[in-house]
Amino acid sequence: MVTEHAPAGRRGLFGSLVQIGFPLGLVTSSGVFALVTRMPDVDFRSWGWRIPFLLSILLLGIGWFVRARVPETPVFEEIKRRGAIAKYPFVEAIVKNPRSFLVAVGLKISEVSWVYILTIFVVVYATGQLGLPRTLLLNAIFIAALVEVITIPLFGWLSDYVGRRIFYILGTFFTAGFAFPLFWLLATKDPQTIIITVVLALSLGHGTMFGLQSAYFPELFPTRVRYSGASTGFQISAALGGGFSPIIATALAGAMGGTAGVSMMMILLALITFTATLCARETKGESLAD
Repeated sequence: MVTEHAPAGRRGLFGSLVQIGFPLGLVTSSGVFALVTRMPDVDFRSWGWRIPFLLSILLLGIGWFVRARVPETPVFEEIKRRGAIAKYPFVEAIVKNPRSFLVAVGLKISEVSWVYILTIFVVVYATGQLGLPRTLLLNAIFIAALVEVITIPLFGWLSDYVGRRIFYILGTFFTAGFAFPLFWLLATKDPQTIIITVVLALSLGHGTMFGLQSAYFPELFPTRVRYSGASTGFQISAALGGGFSPIIATALAGAMGGTAGVSMMMILLALITFTATLCARETKGESLAD
Protein backbone atom coordinates (compact mmCIF):
# COMPACT_ATOMS: atom_id res chain seq x y z
CA MET A 1 0.00 0.00 0.00
CA VAL A 2 2.86 2.36 0.74
CA THR A 3 4.51 1.50 -2.57
CA GLU A 4 1.34 2.24 -4.57
CA HIS A 5 0.82 5.50 -2.68
CA ALA A 6 4.48 6.57 -3.12
CA PRO A 7 5.45 9.37 -5.54
CA ALA A 8 6.98 8.32 -8.84
CA GLY A 9 10.68 7.64 -8.49
CA ARG A 10 10.50 7.32 -4.69
CA ARG A 11 9.02 3.85 -4.21
CA GLY A 12 12.32 2.42 -2.94
CA LEU A 13 12.63 5.08 -0.25
CA PHE A 14 8.99 4.99 0.85
CA GLY A 15 8.94 1.19 0.82
CA SER A 16 12.09 1.03 2.92
CA LEU A 17 10.38 3.10 5.62
CA VAL A 18 8.00 0.17 6.11
CA GLN A 19 10.98 -2.16 6.53
CA ILE A 20 12.32 -0.05 9.40
CA GLY A 21 9.69 -1.84 11.46
CA PHE A 22 12.00 -4.85 11.66
CA PRO A 23 15.02 -3.18 13.30
CA LEU A 24 12.71 -1.09 15.50
CA GLY A 25 11.01 -4.30 16.59
CA LEU A 26 14.41 -5.85 17.20
CA VAL A 27 15.45 -2.84 19.30
CA THR A 28 12.30 -2.90 21.43
CA SER A 29 12.25 -6.68 21.85
CA SER A 30 15.96 -6.82 22.68
CA GLY A 31 15.54 -3.93 25.10
CA VAL A 32 12.56 -5.47 26.88
CA PHE A 33 14.24 -8.86 27.00
CA ALA A 34 17.42 -7.31 28.40
CA LEU A 35 15.34 -5.70 31.15
CA VAL A 36 13.46 -8.83 32.17
CA THR A 37 16.65 -10.91 32.22
CA ARG A 38 17.81 -8.70 35.09
CA MET A 39 15.17 -10.40 37.22
CA PRO A 40 16.21 -13.27 39.50
CA ASP A 41 16.68 -16.33 37.31
CA VAL A 42 13.98 -18.30 39.10
CA ASP A 43 11.39 -15.54 38.56
CA PHE A 44 12.41 -15.05 34.94
CA ARG A 45 12.02 -18.75 34.10
CA SER A 46 8.75 -18.97 36.02
CA TRP A 47 6.82 -15.94 34.77
CA GLY A 48 9.13 -13.10 33.75
CA TRP A 49 9.61 -14.38 30.21
CA ARG A 50 5.89 -13.80 29.61
CA ILE A 51 6.13 -10.03 30.08
CA PRO A 52 7.45 -9.15 26.57
CA PHE A 53 4.70 -11.27 24.99
CA LEU A 54 1.99 -9.59 27.05
CA LEU A 55 3.32 -6.14 26.16
CA SER A 56 3.09 -7.02 22.46
CA ILE A 57 -0.70 -6.91 22.79
CA LEU A 58 -0.37 -3.11 22.68
CA LEU A 59 1.33 -3.37 19.28
CA LEU A 60 -1.53 -5.51 17.94
CA GLY A 61 -3.97 -2.80 18.96
CA ILE A 62 -1.92 -0.09 17.26
CA GLY A 63 -1.62 -2.18 14.09
CA TRP A 64 -5.36 -2.79 13.94
CA PHE A 65 -6.11 0.90 14.51
CA VAL A 66 -3.79 2.02 11.70
CA ARG A 67 -4.90 -0.63 9.20
CA ALA A 68 -8.58 0.15 9.75
CA ARG A 69 -7.99 3.74 8.64
CA VAL A 70 -5.66 3.33 5.66
CA PRO A 71 -7.39 4.16 2.35
CA GLU A 72 -7.07 1.93 -0.70
CA THR A 73 -4.54 3.05 -3.29
CA PRO A 74 -5.47 4.89 -6.51
CA VAL A 75 -4.05 2.01 -8.58
CA PHE A 76 -6.32 -0.51 -6.87
CA GLU A 77 -9.34 1.78 -7.00
CA GLU A 78 -8.84 2.06 -10.77
CA ILE A 79 -8.96 -1.70 -11.41
CA LYS A 80 -11.91 -1.90 -9.00
CA ARG A 81 -13.71 0.73 -11.08
CA ARG A 82 -13.01 -1.30 -14.24
CA GLY A 83 -14.20 -4.51 -12.60
CA ALA A 84 -10.81 -6.12 -13.16
CA ILE A 85 -10.24 -7.45 -9.64
CA ALA A 86 -8.99 -11.04 -9.60
CA LYS A 87 -11.51 -13.54 -8.22
CA TYR A 88 -8.80 -15.86 -6.89
CA PRO A 89 -5.67 -13.68 -6.59
CA PHE A 90 -3.61 -16.31 -4.74
CA VAL A 91 -4.15 -18.91 -7.47
CA GLU A 92 -3.67 -16.37 -10.26
CA ALA A 93 -0.45 -15.07 -8.70
CA ILE A 94 1.09 -18.55 -8.78
CA VAL A 95 -0.46 -20.01 -11.95
CA LYS A 96 -0.26 -16.98 -14.21
CA ASN A 97 2.88 -15.42 -12.72
CA PRO A 98 5.03 -18.45 -11.79
CA ARG A 99 8.31 -16.79 -12.73
CA SER A 100 7.70 -13.73 -10.55
CA PHE A 101 6.47 -15.94 -7.72
CA LEU A 102 9.55 -18.17 -7.75
CA VAL A 103 11.81 -15.16 -8.10
CA ALA A 104 10.21 -13.58 -5.02
CA VAL A 105 10.78 -16.78 -3.03
CA GLY A 106 14.40 -16.91 -4.18
CA LEU A 107 15.06 -13.25 -3.46
CA LYS A 108 13.95 -13.65 0.15
CA ILE A 109 15.60 -16.94 1.17
CA SER A 110 19.20 -15.79 1.75
CA GLU A 111 18.38 -12.58 3.60
CA VAL A 112 15.86 -14.10 5.99
CA SER A 113 18.08 -17.10 6.75
CA TRP A 114 21.04 -14.82 7.36
CA VAL A 115 19.20 -12.63 9.86
CA TYR A 116 17.84 -15.61 11.80
CA ILE A 117 21.28 -17.19 11.94
CA LEU A 118 22.65 -13.87 13.17
CA THR A 119 20.00 -13.19 15.81
CA ILE A 120 19.27 -16.73 17.01
CA PHE A 121 21.96 -19.28 16.16
CA VAL A 122 24.88 -16.91 16.73
CA VAL A 123 23.57 -16.00 20.19
CA VAL A 124 23.20 -19.66 21.17
CA TYR A 125 26.56 -20.62 19.65
CA ALA A 126 28.51 -17.69 21.11
CA THR A 127 27.12 -18.13 24.61
CA GLY A 128 27.13 -21.92 24.65
CA GLN A 129 30.29 -22.79 22.71
CA LEU A 130 32.46 -19.67 23.03
CA GLY A 131 31.42 -18.84 26.58
CA LEU A 132 30.58 -15.23 25.73
CA PRO A 133 28.16 -13.36 28.01
CA ARG A 134 24.61 -13.19 26.72
CA THR A 135 24.46 -9.46 27.41
CA LEU A 136 27.33 -8.85 24.96
CA LEU A 137 25.45 -10.55 22.13
CA LEU A 138 22.19 -8.81 22.98
CA ASN A 139 23.96 -5.45 23.10
CA ALA A 140 25.60 -6.17 19.74
CA ILE A 141 22.24 -6.98 18.16
CA PHE A 142 20.68 -3.91 19.79
CA ILE A 143 23.38 -1.60 18.36
CA ALA A 144 23.24 -3.31 14.95
CA ALA A 145 19.47 -2.81 14.81
CA LEU A 146 19.84 0.88 15.66
CA VAL A 147 22.35 1.26 12.82
CA GLU A 148 20.00 -0.56 10.45
CA VAL A 149 17.28 2.01 11.16
CA ILE A 150 19.55 4.33 9.16
CA THR A 151 21.01 1.94 6.58
CA ILE A 152 17.69 0.41 5.46
CA PRO A 153 16.19 3.71 4.21
CA LEU A 154 19.62 4.62 2.81
CA PHE A 155 19.62 1.50 0.61
CA GLY A 156 15.99 2.11 -0.33
CA TRP A 157 16.76 5.69 -1.34
CA LEU A 158 19.80 4.66 -3.36
CA SER A 159 17.82 1.95 -5.14
CA ASP A 160 15.59 4.65 -6.64
CA TYR A 161 18.67 5.95 -8.44
CA VAL A 162 20.81 2.91 -9.24
CA GLY A 163 18.21 0.13 -9.26
CA ARG A 164 17.09 -2.77 -7.07
CA ARG A 165 19.12 -5.65 -8.51
CA ILE A 166 22.54 -4.19 -7.78
CA PHE A 167 21.87 -4.21 -4.03
CA TYR A 168 20.77 -7.82 -4.16
CA ILE A 169 23.97 -8.71 -6.00
CA LEU A 170 26.05 -6.83 -3.43
CA GLY A 171 24.11 -8.39 -0.55
CA THR A 172 24.59 -11.95 -1.79
CA PHE A 173 28.30 -11.31 -2.47
CA PHE A 174 28.74 -10.01 1.07
CA THR A 175 26.80 -12.91 2.61
CA ALA A 176 28.83 -15.52 0.75
CA GLY A 177 32.12 -13.75 1.45
CA PHE A 178 31.37 -13.14 5.15
CA ALA A 179 29.92 -16.58 5.95
CA PHE A 180 33.24 -17.91 7.31
CA PRO A 181 34.77 -14.65 8.68
CA LEU A 182 31.60 -14.10 10.74
CA PHE A 183 32.48 -16.99 13.03
CA TRP A 184 36.22 -16.32 12.94
CA LEU A 185 35.61 -12.80 14.24
CA LEU A 186 33.24 -14.01 16.94
CA ALA A 187 35.92 -16.44 18.07
CA THR A 188 38.25 -13.53 18.92
CA LYS A 189 35.98 -12.93 21.94
CA ASP A 190 36.88 -9.24 21.75
CA PRO A 191 33.73 -7.21 22.61
CA GLN A 192 34.45 -4.35 20.20
CA THR A 193 35.24 -6.75 17.35
CA ILE A 194 32.05 -8.70 18.01
CA ILE A 195 29.86 -5.59 18.04
CA ILE A 196 31.36 -4.28 14.78
CA THR A 197 31.00 -7.73 13.22
CA VAL A 198 27.30 -7.97 14.07
CA VAL A 199 26.66 -4.40 12.89
CA LEU A 200 28.29 -5.06 9.51
CA ALA A 201 26.65 -8.47 9.16
CA LEU A 202 23.15 -7.13 9.82
CA SER A 203 23.30 -4.05 7.59
CA LEU A 204 25.26 -5.49 4.66
CA GLY A 205 24.00 -9.08 4.74
CA HIS A 206 20.40 -8.21 5.55
CA GLY A 207 19.62 -4.51 5.09
CA THR A 208 20.90 -4.33 1.51
CA MET A 209 18.19 -6.77 0.42
CA PHE A 210 15.50 -6.47 3.09
CA GLY A 211 15.28 -2.69 2.75
CA LEU A 212 14.19 -3.00 -0.89
CA GLN A 213 11.58 -5.71 -0.55
CA SER A 214 8.54 -3.53 0.15
CA ALA A 215 9.12 -1.92 -3.22
CA TYR A 216 10.77 -4.68 -5.25
CA PHE A 217 8.41 -7.56 -4.51
CA PRO A 218 5.18 -5.67 -5.35
CA GLU A 219 6.81 -4.28 -8.49
CA LEU A 220 7.26 -7.82 -9.80
CA PHE A 221 3.48 -8.46 -9.97
CA PRO A 222 0.53 -6.83 -11.75
CA THR A 223 -2.02 -4.92 -9.66
CA ARG A 224 -4.62 -7.73 -9.80
CA VAL A 225 -2.39 -10.05 -7.77
CA ARG A 226 0.25 -7.70 -6.39
CA TYR A 227 -0.49 -8.22 -2.70
CA SER A 228 -1.07 -11.98 -2.95
CA GLY A 229 1.98 -12.62 -5.11
CA ALA A 230 4.40 -10.45 -3.15
CA SER A 231 3.22 -11.52 0.29
CA THR A 232 3.01 -15.24 -0.49
CA GLY A 233 6.50 -15.33 -1.96
CA PHE A 234 7.75 -13.32 0.99
CA GLN A 235 6.10 -15.49 3.64
CA ILE A 236 6.99 -18.87 2.14
CA SER A 237 10.66 -17.96 2.20
CA ALA A 238 10.30 -16.41 5.66
CA ALA A 239 8.78 -19.66 6.94
CA LEU A 240 11.41 -21.85 5.30
CA GLY A 241 14.44 -19.68 5.98
CA GLY A 242 13.41 -18.24 9.31
CA GLY A 243 11.83 -21.41 10.62
CA PHE A 244 14.36 -24.01 9.56
CA SER A 245 17.73 -22.27 9.17
CA PRO A 246 18.54 -22.06 12.93
CA ILE A 247 17.48 -25.70 13.38
CA ILE A 248 19.54 -26.90 10.42
CA ALA A 249 22.48 -24.77 11.53
CA THR A 250 22.37 -26.30 15.00
CA ALA A 251 22.27 -29.80 13.50
CA LEU A 252 25.17 -29.05 11.15
CA ALA A 253 27.27 -27.56 13.94
CA GLY A 254 26.64 -30.61 16.10
CA ALA A 255 27.33 -33.11 13.32
CA MET A 256 30.47 -31.40 12.03
CA GLY A 257 31.80 -30.22 15.37
CA GLY A 258 32.03 -26.58 14.26
CA THR A 259 30.46 -23.87 12.13
CA ALA A 260 31.92 -24.78 8.73
CA GLY A 261 28.68 -26.48 7.72
CA VAL A 262 26.67 -23.43 8.75
CA SER A 263 28.88 -21.17 6.65
CA MET A 264 28.55 -23.47 3.64
CA MET A 265 24.77 -23.47 4.07
CA MET A 266 24.72 -19.68 4.03
CA ILE A 267 26.86 -19.62 0.89
CA LEU A 268 24.46 -22.04 -0.81
CA LEU A 269 21.45 -19.90 0.13
CA ALA A 270 23.27 -16.78 -1.12
CA LEU A 271 23.79 -18.58 -4.43
CA ILE A 272 20.06 -19.29 -4.67
CA THR A 273 19.23 -15.62 -4.09
CA PHE A 274 21.93 -14.55 -6.56
CA THR A 275 20.38 -16.84 -9.20
CA ALA A 276 16.92 -15.38 -8.46
CA THR A 277 18.39 -11.89 -8.84
CA LEU A 278 19.76 -12.76 -12.28
CA CYS A 279 16.30 -14.04 -13.26
CA ALA A 280 14.51 -10.96 -11.91
CA ARG A 281 13.95 -7.90 -14.01
CA GLU A 282 14.95 -4.41 -12.94
CA THR A 283 11.78 -2.61 -11.85
CA LYS A 284 13.09 0.84 -10.94
CA GLY A 285 11.02 3.46 -12.73
CA GLU A 286 8.37 1.03 -14.02
CA SER A 287 4.73 2.13 -13.80
CA LEU A 288 2.58 0.18 -11.33
CA ALA A 289 -0.57 0.81 -13.36
CA ASP A 290 -1.73 -2.16 -15.47
